[in-house]
Amino acid sequence: MKNSIKLIILLFISQTIAAQNYSFEELPNWVKTNEIPKEPSISKYDVMSGYYLTLADYQVLLEENAFFYREVSNVISYSGITNASQLAITYDTSYQHLNIHHLYIWRKGKKIDRTKDLSMEIMNNEYNLHQGIYTGKITAYDNLDDIRKDDLIDLAYTLVGKNPIFGEDKYLFIPLEAMNHIDLYTIRVLYPKEKEYSFNCVDCDSTIQITDTVVNGSRQIEITNTNLKPLKLEDNIPTWVSPYKYFTLSSYSSWKNVNKWAQDVFTLPNKQELSEVFDEIFTGEETTEEKINKIINYTQDDIRYMGIESGIGSIKPFTPTQVVKQRFGDCKDKSLLLVTLLKDIGVEKAYPTLVNTLIKHELDEYYPSNEIFNHCIVKFEYDSNTYWIDPTITLQGGDFKRIYAPDYGKVLVVGQPNDSLESMSSNSNGSATYIEEEYIMTSFSEPTKLKIKSKRTGFEADSRRALLEYYPINDLSKSVTEDLKLYFLEVTKKGDIEITDDIEKNIFTVTYNYEIDGFWQDGDKSSNIAHRGYWLYKFEPQSLYSYLKSTVCEEREFDFELLYPMDFNYRVILNLPKDLLISDDFKQIENEAFYYEEKFEQLDKNSLQIDYKFKMKSTNIKAGEYLDICKQVNEISKKLPLVIYFPK
Repeated sequence: MKNSIKLIILLFISQTIAAQNYSFEELPNWVKTNEIPKEPSISKYDVMSGYYLTLADYQVLLEENAFFYREVSNVISYSGITNASQLAITYDTSYQHLNIHHLYIWRKGKKIDRTKDLSMEIMNNEYNLHQGIYTGKITAYDNLDDIRKDDLIDLAYTLVGKNPIFGEDKYLFIPLEAMNHIDLYTIRVLYPKEKEYSFNCVDCDSTIQITDTVVNGSRQIEITNTNLKPLKLEDNIPTWVSPYKYFTLSSYSSWKNVNKWAQDVFTLPNKQELSEVFDEIFTGEETTEEKINKIINYTQDDIRYMGIESGIGSIKPFTPTQVVKQRFGDCKDKSLLLVTLLKDIGVEKAYPTLVNTLIKHELDEYYPSNEIFNHCIVKFEYDSNTYWIDPTITLQGGDFKRIYAPDYGKVLVVGQPNDSLESMSSNSNGSATYIEEEYIMTSFSEPTKLKIKSKRTGFEADSRRALLEYYPINDLSKSVTEDLKLYFLEVTKKGDIEITDDIEKNIFTVTYNYEIDGFWQDGDKSSNIAHRGYWLYKFEPQSLYSYLKSTVCEEREFDFELLYPMDFNYRVILNLPKDLLISDDFKQIENEAFYYEEKFEQLDKNSLQIDYKFKMKSTNIKAGEYLDICKQVNEISKKLPLVIYFPK
């Protein structure tokens, strides 16, 4: 209850401060004015949302942390009026101030000054509270009156301020492409000429004009692109692949310097008194390894996830004593707590570790910066081995030697200031799914009994265990039943779902029992003459279709991201109403992306067993290999259905 009251107070304070945190100011004298393009270079049929930016002008006075934005929206169809007339500016009031310079409406070549008509409504921007994240950001919003087709909406403003936790260090990452057309796109960056910042225009070509000059003691970088075509994206582009050109700048010369900054952020002011934690979770009889397991479980499961991500709090962790007191924290809070607890029991080589969950193993392709990370985990060494723990993952089974941590690629281990990033050696901990379906058929007209046994190990067990902590078992049962109804006329659940959770071995098993009617089709009632005189059943391995489904295969420009790690094993046992003789069969397909095998085996005179295995071998498919691999998947999918005939 106290925490709820605190959050309400935080929201109230945020709203009160925000109301005072924007003002109307003249255009700054350091800003260079750009002319609006005279003629649009695109038709309304090539534009999303009925409007586009005829001018996108972004300028940065780096040492003052001043970010100038001017966007001129061209409303070229009636559908664009609604979208373009809603202005929204989001920022963090704990360190940023909004200066609004002007709002002009250009109508038939004439300028209408609407600046004084702006009445910004302040809206709290807390869309992620249900995920345990409070950002402190607000949105200044206005819905403009009297906007018409062919109007140009010209808005200019500056956001001043930067999170003080980053100190005097500088970092910029500015995409140079967009999802909609832009007539004129300009970037201008100013900073003192004596500053030795690194900068680069990545993947830029001759269509982008770049100038680098010194004007009145300031280095001035200008980037101009005209008639900017919309960015064309593909599905499943890996998160670590940048699909657009971009400009980037950093004041850091090495990752070692970033690490020194991170050490200051994670340094504790004094010795943390955490004896109450040990009194709570230890009996006094544990070995060191048992203590490590209990500390990890405590940090993951007993400290709930909640992030106060406003201002310095978005980067600077709470002290472990504070986290224990409030019983919540985000990734950095939980990581520092785990590191401190491990050191208190003698595991000295324990470190907070900064990662980027999207860029992963490509992180060192970017300039070193303290602003490039978005998550924190823990690395520790014990008995000459290295272990990685993500303290935000809950309900993990197994001991610390086999616990799963996602492979975040290249990481910054705080306290080990190397010149380069370190590569994680992630443990997939035997993560796999095993589905067994057994059908028992006594006749062609009576209902069929179906038993489904789902066994998950490793991270798959962790995920299913966490899912059933959040959703009631009836929801899972309903989902399975609805899936079965896609293939069978009548599905009846028989008995309760059985759940077995071996948390020490990390094996999570769920068993369902069903009765299915309408399993066999009477060929005499079929419109297909060839079916007359037969009972037939078309078997569809539905559990496999989630992973193997037909799709349109086309050449790709970007790599294709895969669901990795993934090890899916599917067994079907068909106990048939009459004897059947088949030849055992085995086939397999393997390429750079996956391994697939399919095995048919006769168990006895009327029982057939089919085993499928589908395992991902890589995180992605290279663009040049995608077409061939996609065709292989389609070929497998096309041959999955199996039709069984019995003469009447």
